[in-house]
Amino acid sequence: MLSKYPVTQMRTLSSFSRTACAVALLFTSVVGCSTDSSSGTAASADELFKQGPHEVGYREMAITYSAAASMETREIILRVWYPAQSHSGAGLARYAVGSIIDLPAVYAFDGPPVTDEEDLPLVIYSHGNGGEGLLAYPYGELMASHGWVLVAPNHTGNTAFDLLQTPDPYTRSALDRPYDITAIIDEFEFGLSGDELEGKADASKVFLFGHSFGGYTTFTGGGADVDFDELNSACDGMMSEPCDVLADPNVEAAYRAGFGDPRIVALAPQAPALGAITEGELGELGIPTMLMSGRLDQTTTQEESAEPAWAGIDDPDDFWVEMPLGAHFSFITICHDLAPDVVELFERDAEEDGCGEGFIDTTEAVPVLAAYVLGFGRLHVLGETKWDDVLTGPPLGNPGDFVVTVK
Repeated sequence: MLSKYPVTQMRTLSSFSRTACAVALLFTSVVGCSTDSSSGTAASADELFKQGPHEVGYREMAITYSAAASMETREIILRVWYPAQSHSGAGLARYAVGSIIDLPAVYAFDGPPVTDEEDLPLVIYSHGNGGEGLLAYPYGELMASHGWVLVAPNHTGNTAFDLLQTPDPYTRSALDRPYDITAIIDEFEFGLSGDELEGKADASKVFLFGHSFGGYTTFTGGGADVDFDELNSACDGMMSEPCDVLADPNVEAAYRAGFGDPRIVALAPQAPALGAITEGELGELGIPTMLMSGRLDQTTTQEESAEPAWAGIDDPDDFWVEMPLGAHFSFITICHDLAPDVVELFERDAEEDGCGEGFIDTTEAVPVLAAYVLGFGRLHVLGETKWDDVLTGPPLGNPGDFVVTVK
């Protein structure tokens, strides 16, 4: 169902510079422009779509930490894209899901040396339910080329291959996921001893984004707590694995202790699942948030997900990027990277929720989404204010494909 919002960009430009930029756009083919008041340099959205000056490295690593409540050793696999040294001679990376399904590596090289630069900005991507960290590759290749380290964990117990075997109960995954994020930040701030990436990334200011269940992870990682009583209310008189998890007093204590890592300074939830996160909790975040959604989403619908999320978040820098013809799987590349029978194996509803006819083409949607993510990180992590008008002005991409709403 289409949302109540019209397919127009809803913003009142309050300054002369923003108005001038909008007027200029009526007479030029520039996608977006603004002026950085501190430097006088103009910003063009074209820069957000192009590969940056760095060669891109890709590698995988594993980290371990003590899981919440159980204190058992938990291992997660990390997919890492990073700015690399030029002319290393490394071959193109191979993206292999479970060593079975290959995805295309377009710009990333296989494990070249890390750039000599220091204090690289850090961004973390959280995949959806039954997803994979590799799904971040369009974002990883773009952002690493612009100097970022992008880390995408496989949330153990909740990946594509876990769902085909014995996945963790969702109440366990909902507890583990935000702790995975903190463990990654800890590793990049205090760990990686002897690794080339040791001390390279600035873990004091982290950008977190994620899709679907990863949107829940984004909100909880940013500090939104879960209403345990609401979550547990579905278990009244019921016996099930998810309810058995909640019956553990240590699990209850971990949920009630709350989530959030103060080192996370910007959020971009994509088609987020809210679960038992309340609007009131979202209003307490106090972190710039770029909400992203598709109006035709059948998994995390506008009515149940995006609209309550937008009503809840309350930072003056929040804004909402919508795709009128977007759906749940418009944010990732499975619709065009995988054969239909493979997509059907992992996501039975994908054809009706983004991969079929009548939806925005993901080959066009994902690059625009990646441009928004890069620009939002540059604005709210790097403090490059010139990107404000580009992001919240006339929508990027083809006319009508995106709508931007600002608080």
